[in-house]
Parts: sequence; C-alpha cells; structure tokens
Amino acid sequence: MRIKAKEIASELGVSAATVSLALNDRPGVNPETRKRILSYMHQKEQELWLESPPSSKGRIMVLSYIKNGTIMEHMERLQMENRIPQGTKNSPLIRKMAAFSRGKGYEMVYQKFHEDTQDVDYLIQECRDLAIQGIYIMAAEMHHSDIYPFQQLKIPIVTGDNLFYEEGIDSYLIDNREGIARGVGYLVDKGHSHIVYLAETIDIFNFQERREAFLSEMARRELGDARNRIWKLGSQIEGIYTSMKQRLNAGIRGTTAFVLESSIVSLGVYKALKERQLQIPRDISLLGFDALPPYNILGTDLTLIKGTHTKRHLAGVQHLIRHIEDENEEILKIYYRTRLQEGNSVFDKARYIYQ
Repeated sequence: MRIKAKEIASELGVSAATVSLALNDRPGVNPETRKRILSYMHQKEQELWLESPPSSKGRIMVLSYIKNGTIMEHMERLQMENRIPQGTKNSPLIRKMAAFSRGKGYEMVYQKFHEDTQDVDYLIQECRDLAIQGIYIMAAEMHHSDIYPFQQLKIPIVTGDNLFYEEGIDSYLIDNREGIARGVGYLVDKGHSHIVYLAETIDIFNFQERREAFLSEMARRELGDARNRIWKLGSQIEGIYTSMKQRLNAGIRGTTAFVLESSIVSLGVYKALKERQLQIPRDISLLGFDALPPYNILGTDLTLIKGTHTKRHLAGVQHLIRHIEDENEEILKIYYRTRLQEGNSVFDKARYIYQ
C-alpha cells in the first residue's frame, strides 16, 4: 500500500503541496520541515515493509546516495522532458530493477538518502531491521569515506558510478576515459585543436575521471598543456551562465570548441552563448558529455558522448543478486563503453581547410 501525500500532510500539520515538494526534493521547503517529512515517510515505509510478508529469498536495497543533488537534478530534468511522473521511485529504471528482483525471488526496497538531512546511522539500522541481504548504491556523489558505514553491515555491496576497489566492493562504471578520448578525437578530426573543457565546480567521481582524461588526451595528441583549459563554472544553471558570461567578456582567445561536462553545464553555457549572439557551430562548436539524451536547445541538436546508464545499473543489481547467492571473492570492475551521438553542434573545419 502506497502512503499518500495527503495522509502525511494531515498527520504532520503541513500542506499536501509542501509534502510533495519535500518528497520530490524540490526547493521551497524549510530544511527542518523537509527533514521531518522525510523522516516520517521513512518510518511509515519501514512499518509497511515489516508488516508485509517478505519474498521467498528476502530483501535487497537500491540506494541513491545524494550528497549535493547534481545527479538527482539531472534525473528529474529527464523525467520532466519525457513526462515521467515525478519521483525517481516511478522511473523506468527503478521499475525494471524491482521487476527483475521479483523475478529472482527478492523484494527490492528503494531509498533516496540525503546526506544533509538524514542520519546514516538510522539508515544502517533500517537495513538491519529490514534484514537487507545486499545493497546496490548509485554512488556517483559519494566520497571514499562515505562507504565505510555500509561495510559494517557485512553484506554484499555493489556500486554504480564510483570506484571502491581497495575496499573490496564491486563497481559498474561508465568508461569516462574512453568517452573523452572519443570526443576529443572527433573534434580533432573536424579540425579543432584549441579545445576548452567546461566543468562543474563539484568534484564527483565521473567528473574527476573526465577531467583527468581530457588532460591526458590533449597531451597525447600534442595539443599543448591543457591545465588552463579546464574552466570550472558552477554547479547550477544560473551560476554557470553567470561564470560563462564573465569568461566570454574576457575573451575566449581563439578557442573553437567546448567540451561540456554535464547537461547542467550545457544549459548554462548555451544561455550565455545565446545572449552574446554567438552562432553554434559556426562561431563555437559544442560537444556534450552526459548520461542523459541530448537537449534540443532552441534548435541546436547537441553532439553528445553517451553512456548506457539504465543497462549498467540493471546489470549491477543482477550482479548483486548473483553475489548474494554465490559469494565470489574476486572483485569486479565493469566498464561500459560510450557512444557518440552526432548532432549539428560541431563545425567541420577540416572540410574547408583541406579543400
């Protein structure tokens, strides 16, 4: 049985709209009120799970670990673009994970853990109370020390979008290095050599790998020292837009192409370019890197390096169940290759240079 927002609102003496904002991680809710709503929701869900008969083989947990909200913002934007009901719990990915788990005889419990408003010790105790047998963590925003409380449970743990190899944890990863090499190679083949990487100010695992790969690839192709070609702009669209305007005002000094670290960077940068009336791709070329489908930015079909996130996370849950049923001491690091989806945002300079 699903807990309704109206029931929570009535119990806590707040509006249903406030409950909806809190549950969907939207702004406009007092932090204390948000924490109270989320704590109440978790308590009620735990009560329902404890009352319901477990599947024949028990329960597993899929956990979204939210430190700064960047990844969740990306997912929610994708949901709005595709008219998917709000709340990651309703996403096709989560439904596929739950269906697969049921088919294997396990009940899947899905949780979003907000580091700034929730207590990790409470979550660990909840895992014990629910007799969770294994956890798959969407761990893109986690730091290394964040994994240690979960290891106290002494159950199989598999992570997606982060690497905890030294901790003995299996990982399912996007091949960021291969993706950046593919993207830079594509730009070079189109005649671009002065390439700048536009980054967020958040240092999550995938972003750090992409930045390191950009430096290595630029050096390998003898395109100069690229350390001053990584511009950290911000972590929200408006902040990125403001920072990019300042960069444009100072001049971009012959730069012909930008690599965009995420969809948030893409949106903020495009807003600044449009305001300056720069034409894409004639004045500046853009290459995006994100897990999400390309945004149709006012007529610009963004050329994009894409990863297979749904397939990768689903494979992580499949491996978790295999690990529960047949413990294997060998630690797995599974990398998924990217693919290039060509749009109309990269100018083919080589076509004119060599004709």
